[in-house]
Amino acid sequence: MDCLADPRAFEQRSTVPLFPFALREVEFMRQWIAACALVSSFAAHAGVVDQAAAVTALKEGKLAMDVRSQTDYDAGTVLNAVRVDERRLVNQMKQVLNDRNAVFVIFSSTDSKADRAQEKLRSAGYFSVINGGNYEELHNALYDITDDPAE
Repeated sequence: MDCLADPRAFEQRSTVPLFPFALREVEFMRQWIAACALVSSFAAHAGVVDQAAAVTALKEGKLAMDVRSQTDYDAGTVLNAVRVDERRLVNQMKQVLNDRNAVFVIFSSTDSKADRAQEKLRSAGYFSVINGGNYEELHNALYDITDDPAE
């Protein structure tokens, strides 16, 4: 019997059973690689809030996408903000912004909602999205109490 065609043939001729050991090692390595890939994919795709960059972009006149509810938007937003519905985010973005390479800011009521919106946009080809995080902190970072246009 050919050892290459059937690995068990090698094991039968060998005094040390290598095949079961090799299977355990291969399975362990496969699980280890899968775990490492999973962890690195979270790091690569997790939205990173960059309020300093968001504030700079907004002060330069860049567009902001407000992904909060209509009620929250009506209560106040930031300069240059357009409200977009999270469920229809990509379709509305195509209507609002033709250039997928244009830099713009996205924010929501929470950092995690802003992260989800950023990921949706990235998967649709919008790679110049600045994650402003949650509205409250972005608003506080952007405006001094005396220069808030919403008040």
